[in-house]
Amino acid sequence: MEAAVDAGRSGERAGGASVTFAVRAKEAAHRVLGVALILVVGANVFNATGRYVLGYSFTGTDEFMVYTMIWVVMAGAVMSLASREHIGINLLPFYARGRLRHLLHCIHDLTALLACGYATYASAGFVTRIARLGTESMGLGIPMTVPHAALLAGFAALTLVAALLLSRSILALMRGEPHAEEGS
Repeated sequence: MEAAVDAGRSGERAGGASVTFAVRAKEAAHRVLGVALILVVGANVFNATGRYVLGYSFTGTDEFMVYTMIWVVMAGAVMSLASREHIGINLLPFYARGRLRHLLHCIHDLTALLACGYATYASAGFVTRIARLGTESMGLGIPMTVPHAALLAGFAALTLVAALLLSRSILALMRGEPHAEEGS
């Protein structure tokens, strides 16, 4: 999101509200993911205490933790792609300048778009098949489409973010815009 926010700063005079919204959305997403991780840790402590102190394991706690972590990881992946904070995304372009940096971002964004688009397609097919089977988790009894939908939603969001980044990178490359320095 920071990359999107940074790109918006050049047009901040015209659309300051959208930049402020993006910054607030990013902060809210970080808070929500932080709370989710705290809930997972709390559930783990609760279950471990029950198991080792009371001699009773609470049904579904492990499933809750795993399914929550899947959703958190997919949301984190979307945020990482949007802000270009992942080492695989940032390493080579970090050392490039100007049009070369925009070109490298275009190549990366196109690769992400194609890979995530295919993963979205495959995930949609799998979620559709598993929904037809009507399977439920053993511990919580929730439909298995819920945890598997995390992959579908995550890859769909990654595809959308990659498409937005690609269009922005192509425009910047065509215009020959100077690239905003990291951390500015």
